Amino acid sequence: MENELAQAYSEVYEILKYIPMAYLNKIPKDVLNIFKTKRDKNYKVNINPNLPLEDQKLHRKTLILLSVLNLDYWCDPDEREEILNIYWKNEKESYVVLDEENNLVPNSADTSLVLYQEESFIERIWNKLKNFFKRS
Repeated sequence: MENELAQAYSEVYEILKYIPMAYLNKIPKDVLNIFKTKRDKNYKVNINPNLPLEDQKLHRKTLILLSVLNLDYWCDPDEREEILNIYWKNEKESYVVLDEENNLVPNSADTSLVLYQEESFIERIWNKLKNFFKRS
């Protein structure tokens, strides 16, 4: 697991070499330093700059890291909102798929909260008096 993350850092580090400086300058130096220091230096990264990223065999964690960089540093606020909506929609759809396939997600009707309100002091006295007179 840790090795896979180090390989993902290596792939991101290699991809960042091909990104225009305008985008690279938007990433804080400490974030770039994380990619540089925590990468697997023995891992041979195969990035072809002539192919789009979706056509290359990248680790899933690499794509996640690139998505985070895009969301946090490269998007304008409107794009960010749109991407977050897409992520939210995908997350909801994945829960629906889990529910249909495995019934892992409980039905929303089963998880509704029951509102319980205690009787006030006066209501308790009133109810005791009513019960007392009903028995007599």
